Amino acid sequence: MKLIGWGVLVILLDFHYQGVDLIVDLAGWIMLYVGLRRIWRLDNAFRVATGFAFVGAVASIPELLPLFGGPAFVGGEARLALLIFVGGAVIILTCTGLMRVADQAGDRSLESRARWLRGTEAVSVVVSLLIGPRQAIVMGGGDPVGGVVGLLAFLSLGLAFVAVVWFVLLMFSQSVVNPTTVRSQAIT
Repeated sequence: MKLIGWGVLVILLDFHYQGVDLIVDLAGWIMLYVGLRRIWRLDNAFRVATGFAFVGAVASIPELLPLFGGPAFVGGEARLALLIFVGGAVIILTCTGLMRVADQAGDRSLESRARWLRGTEAVSVVVSLLIGPRQAIVMGGGDPVGGVVGLLAFLSLGLAFVAVVWFVLLMFSQSVVNPTTVRSQAIT
């Protein structure tokens, strides 16, 4: 579970030098994929999340182009929307799997935290995609409509930030005993 948390952190951390992200998102997506692959037998939601992590890894490959003299941003808003959707899907599906495994183990606290986190992430992803990915990042223009959209974008980013930090903390606080053991003993 910690590898999943580290993967999300690597994806989120951006340290740019001369237009190049020094912490490549592809590494984070691979960490997510490997972490989810380790637990994918516990629940179908983990299997689907693993597939989304693979899609995220493939979608992040264009970020490597500046290392080889290519353009700094490839894919535009559509690629950004895909990454927002895929990242949200991984968190939502991982929380769904945690909820099911925690329910079978009788861990109501973990089930409740995963349920709230899943809902929080779902709302932030939907709002971000409705506003528009680029708008959600630049936070609105100077006109009154842009100001309202900018405020919604700011609130959406704040909600997304809270959800992701909460998710990372949840991943670091959980450990999988052994994916081949009985599912009710999987989360400790």
